[in-house]
Amino acid sequence: MAILQVKNIEVSYGPVNVAKGISFEIEEGSIVTILGANGAGKTTILRTISGLIEPEKGSVEFEGKPIHGLEPEEIVKMGISHVPEGREVFPDLTVYKNLMMGAFIRDDNQAIERDLERIYNYFPILSDRKEQLAFTLSGGQQQMLVIGRALMSRPKLLLLDEPSLGLAPLLIKEIFEIITRINQEQRTTILLVEQNARMALSVAQHGYILEMGRMVMDDATEKLQANEDVQEFYLGMREEGIRGARRWKKKKQWR
Repeated sequence: MAILQVKNIEVSYGPVNVAKGISFEIEEGSIVTILGANGAGKTTILRTISGLIEPEKGSVEFEGKPIHGLEPEEIVKMGISHVPEGREVFPDLTVYKNLMMGAFIRDDNQAIERDLERIYNYFPILSDRKEQLAFTLSGGQQQMLVIGRALMSRPKLLLLDEPSLGLAPLLIKEIFEIITRINQEQRTTILLVEQNARMALSVAQHGYILEMGRMVMDDATEKLQANEDVQEFYLGMREEGIRGARRWKKKKQWR
């Protein structure tokens, strides 16, 4: 059963059309990834789902109900949490207060405490540093904090925008292991936007490829990993994969 359906959305920034009739859906309980080069429109899709952008055309439905046009706070209350690119912590608040900001829509105090302990279980360093100001954390610790904060709203759907960006390889591996645990242990559906295609395809069940504002391919991740063009453009060295993705438009069979 699809928990999210995006239907023919179009979004522009001024004269630039960045989402051109994009449609896709996400099955409940799954991890789905969207791959594409910088500027392809991936972040725009997440911002549209979470209500930060209203589409000019098309619709977004969550659990069968239209949510395009709703305020972001209303969308959070319905069960969608968005972890944006760039680790937007509240820098002058402690780790603990940052996490509690994620529970601002809730009043079930005992359940909040249980969820807080669950987050500390996922990210023990956050428990160790709960009284530390967020701006003093390392980049990897800040990434753990923003994921934990999003989980404090107890989402049904978690939107993750570039969780590996700027992290060391060992931290990337740890973050993706925890993403998998969140999905399996809490049955949280996850939509993952990620430049690290190899890691994204290793944890997701289904993938979409976005190029210049259009979906050009989607399939089960096993099939995408076996596809020669995906291997060429996305699964080599990361930098080569990004450069190759920019050449994607030259291959007529993807049109």
